[in-house]
Amino acid sequence: MNPGETWQVVVHNDDHNVFAVVHHLLRKVCGASDAVAREKTTEIHQGGRAVVGEYESRDEAETIALDLIRFGLHTTFGEA
Repeated sequence: MNPGETWQVVVHNDDHNVFAVVHHLLRKVCGASDAVAREKTTEIHQGGRAVVGEYESRDEAETIALDLIRFGLHTTFGEA
């Protein structure tokens, strides 16, 4: 890992998950507050995607992304 390197987790809009489910998963998996989860879910719904977390560790970003994928969200991660 390079110093200052960060990894982003991005959730993309899909036709399968409703607002309430995405909101709940952002709170449960990402540890987002109610307000942040609502803001990010709205961004996903209206803009097609949102960065839901930035992490210094690739492993942590990958774990969060895989957890969201397991719950059915279209999620990617990569270097910021």
